[in-house]
Amino acid sequence: MKIAGVIAEYNPFHNGHAHHLKETRRMGGCDYVVVCMDGSFTQRGEPACMDKWARARIALNCGADAVFELPALWALQPADGFARGGVAVLGGLGCDLLSFGTEETDINLLKTLAEVGENEPPELTEALRKGLEAGKSHARARGEALSMLLGVDAEKLNSPNLILATQYLREMRAQSLKMEALPVQRIGNYHDAALGDFASATAIRAAISDGKMEEALLCVPEPAREALCWAGDLHGMDDLLLHTLRGMPPEEIAELPGVGEGLEQRIMRCAAEASCREELLEMLKCKRYTRARLSRICACALLKLTKSMVESHAMPEYARLIGMREDARPLLRELKARSRLPIVSDAAQLRGDAVFDLERRATDLRALLCNDPAARRAGQEFTRKFVRV
Repeated sequence: MKIAGVIAEYNPFHNGHAHHLKETRRMGGCDYVVVCMDGSFTQRGEPACMDKWARARIALNCGADAVFELPALWALQPADGFARGGVAVLGGLGCDLLSFGTEETDINLLKTLAEVGENEPPELTEALRKGLEAGKSHARARGEALSMLLGVDAEKLNSPNLILATQYLREMRAQSLKMEALPVQRIGNYHDAALGDFASATAIRAAISDGKMEEALLCVPEPAREALCWAGDLHGMDDLLLHTLRGMPPEEIAELPGVGEGLEQRIMRCAAEASCREELLEMLKCKRYTRARLSRICACALLKLTKSMVESHAMPEYARLIGMREDARPLLRELKARSRLPIVSDAAQLRGDAVFDLERRATDLRALLCNDPAARRAGQEFTRKFVRV
């Protein structure tokens, strides 16, 4: 049996994701495709536009055979931590392949980028230093330095999918996994705001936010359309966030992952003046601190996720199954035979686990951001049913 693994957010699931799952099965010659998907919050530090059970059901109806959860502790980390958690779950389950969508599918170039990331040559370090001294952001300075070193377009090197791809390769090597990498050509531009057959998740979320639901529905597979109608109906994070930050002493803010070099003092000042989350992020954003990093810091504050917790849980200690296809029972038997991680489908088995407690807080927080009264109830980790398709 050949099993491919995919690390995803599906926020929301769109035609490009369906294409990726289909190509993974075709190119990899796979019998089954397993997805490791983040839960209530995404790597951008924002609540997912749909709950994880709805997103899992869509994925299962559009090409996945089983969906496991990437715990929030890793979902809310930068690219290296996000990749570490996802690769550890899929590698621990015993997947044969790791498939990922990327703008660059040259595996030799991807391996070179991964190697450079582990062992940075002196000329790259020097070029990066000069770029930073010239006032460029770290991402831009590093992209331009790599471009000169490798003769590759700098814009391509700064693509989020390419950055994640190289991190996946680094983690597969660091964790001594036998999984093979399967890069799949991404269709469309990650940052493209245009809608169409292969619109990005960013464009679809923006359309929903602008009230263009009918146009957004045309960008996703049929099984996703009904659930997507409920997407983006979130509110109330501004007051919760500002209240939380204004009540935190500087030493507690300093303990949030991603905070350093006195940023806690700046966060305190800006939180006292900002009227909403968006204004806060704009006030804090600078060349050293990207919006995505600051957004993750805000999410960590709301969820009480600290540096010490991240440091004390280097790798996932279980693999939580949140949904599967009925016809994939042979897959589950095979995974149980292969897996180095305990496979858990009943949340009650995880009561008291620190990593799961963080997940529960994330789900309860996201629930409070919903307008639908039924969706605002606490404890959904224990009341929502396992997804079967």
